[in-house]
This record gives sequence, C-alpha cells and structure tokens, in this order.
Amino acid sequence: MFLFIYMIYVIYSLSKMKREGKRVSIFTKIVVFGLLVLSLIMMYFRILAFLFSPLPFFGFLASLVLGSMMLSLKLVIALALLLLSLSLFLDSKKSDPDAPLIDHWLRLAVHVLLIII
Repeated sequence: MFLFIYMIYVIYSLSKMKREGKRVSIFTKIVVFGLLVLSLIMMYFRILAFLFSPLPFFGFLASLVLGSMMLSLKLVIALALLLLSLSLFLDSKKSDPDAPLIDHWLRLAVHVLLIII
C-alpha cells in the first residue's frame, strides 16, 4: 500500500518537474508506471491470500503459491526501485548539475525502506 501511494507521489512530482522545464527521461516514466502496476498486482495477491486463508487445505496450497509469487514480485520491485533511484539521479544531474547530493541519498534511503517493508 505504501508503494502504491509513493508511486502516485512520484508521478505527481515528475509532472511537476516537467512543468518546471526539467528533464524527465522516458526510462524514468516507464519504471515509475511499471512500479505502479507491480504495486497493484502485489495488493491483488495480498487480497487473494487473505480471502483464501480461512479454507483448510485449499488455503494452505493457495498461500504457498501466492507466497512464492509475492516473493518473486518483491524481488522485481526491489530492483525496479533501485533503477528508479539511479534514473532520477541521472535525470536530476542532466537538468541541474549543481543539485545537492543529500536529496538523492534521502530518496535512496526511502527506496531502501520501501524494499524492506
């Protein structure tokens, strides 16, 4: 859920950057919208796991299958978040080479926190 809300915030900030005349690459947009779709899929898997959990045997099998799918999806999301950090850093450096580095470190810290959650 946090990832979905964060992706909406990132889309808003990218549109704000575009209005200000800063450069936003197509790769960054693809990664952001891909993460938005992946977060929706992750929420769908969690809802399915919650719905099937009360069933005795079928719930156990469903939780095994959905758990393995969620694990692989989490790995893809983690890699995409790291790619997003790198892409936003490169876009920022191309738009404004004198941008403070602390902003990028804080963004990376937020992405690592989202990976852990």
